[in-house]
Amino acid sequence: MPITLSSQAFRRTALTAAAVTLSITVTACSAGFSAQTYQPYQAAEGTNAASGGIDVRNMLVLASEDGKGELHSAIVNNSGSDDTLVSIESAPADAPVQNGSVPQDAPDKVTFGNVRTLTLKVGQSLTLPPSTGSPVTVTGGKPGDMIKVTITFGKAAPITTSIPVLTLDHYSPSPRAEG
Repeated sequence: MPITLSSQAFRRTALTAAAVTLSITVTACSAGFSAQTYQPYQAAEGTNAASGGIDVRNMLVLASEDGKGELHSAIVNNSGSDDTLVSIESAPADAPVQNGSVPQDAPDKVTFGNVRTLTLKVGQSLTLPPSTGSPVTVTGGKPGDMIKVTITFGKAAPITTSIPVLTLDHYSPSPRAEG
């Protein structure tokens, strides 16, 4: 005996099948290799870069309008051996940068002070400014600038990248009082 459906049941079955087909089609369109969830995303405002197993995370300068500030970052050693942070200095204008960003209006002269050799232990993160000792000072970069820097390590290859200069109160939880 053949199964027969009423016209109402037939329409419901057809609509359900169409909805399932449409949802599979829409899902498949966004699941390819170019899906936004597969694209790199940097939630921080600073620059990320890497050399071998050394990862520089969220490197930026917090500075006042007169061009005096401090370098902030985390440097993580994910390599198989200890390394050292040897220097951080202004890079030449024609130096290629690792992350592809090119400073548009780079300041003429930027200097880094209080840079000292620091040990990068395997599996640990070094925070700049360090919890003990003086911060790395930056002179010449004003908020809104991009500074081209070269970060040199004892074992890992140097990193040349561009880092942003932000205002001193960038991380302030409340706006400055007017007055």
